[in-house]
Parts: sequence; C-alpha cells; structure tokens
Amino acid sequence: MNELFLYEAARAQHIQEVIQPLLRKKVVILCDRFSDASVAYQGYGRGISLRWVEQLNRIAAGGIKPHLTFLLDCPSNTGLKRALKRNLRNANKEDRFEREKIQFHDRVRRGYLFLAQKAPSRIKVIDTRHGEGMVFQEMRQHIDQLLRRKGY
Repeated sequence: MNELFLYEAARAQHIQEVIQPLLRKKVVILCDRFSDASVAYQGYGRGISLRWVEQLNRIAAGGIKPHLTFLLDCPSNTGLKRALKRNLRNANKEDRFEREKIQFHDRVRRGYLFLAQKAPSRIKVIDTRHGEGMVFQEMRQHIDQLLRRKGY
C-alpha cells in the first residue's frame, strides 16, 4: 500500500509541476507511465483493490487523462529478460519489480491487456517482438492519427 501512495504522490507532483504548465502552453506531452501503470502494477500485480487504486488515480491526476497510451506488449518472461539485461547496462538500476516472481509479471500483463480491452480507442497494444523499427512505425502511425484529429 505504501508503494501505491508513493507513486500517486509522485504523479500528483509531476502533474502540478510539469504537466499542467505544459498543457497551458498547449504543447504535446509524452509521458512514460501514468495511471494505468498503478492499476496494472499495484492493482493487478499486488492485489490492491482496483476500486481503491482508480480512486487514488483520479485524485492524483486531478482530472488529467492521456489521449493516447501505448502498451508495449510481449510475453512476461521476454519482458523480464529484457529488463534484467537493461539493468546490467545501467548503473542506476531500479530492480524492485524485476525481483518479483514471473506470476507477478503475468498478473501485471493481464491487467494491462484488460485495460486495453476496455479502452481500445485510447490504449494501443503494440507487440514488441517485431523489433524496434516496427514498434516505432506503429507508434508513429497512432501519434500522427491523433495529431490530425486534434488539428495539429
């Protein structure tokens, strides 16, 4: 539960100090992880009440919601191997989640996929097994469509 509160506090601060000022300037904002991450990791992964996580998300986000979310998807064991490899190259590694059992990662992935199923117009699932080039192309295509719809 403490982990959830810390993430929500960090999100609220990030929104207040970074996102809201940028929204006032009407710029495009790219953000790595947002409220869906708390639902997936703390709700589905840790088993904290989804209702509770979603309520805290709403409070922390202050009504701000992403227009577009990318779920970069692959089997849990593939993603875990990639994260562990990345951590070997990174001196400032964060490995708390990587130390979790594969069952935790499976629950998180299922949670993300369920969220994507509930919100297919916002959450775009991209299979990362096709390589970085294909992932980039697919992301770019979705971003271009969104920008056209928003009149950019």
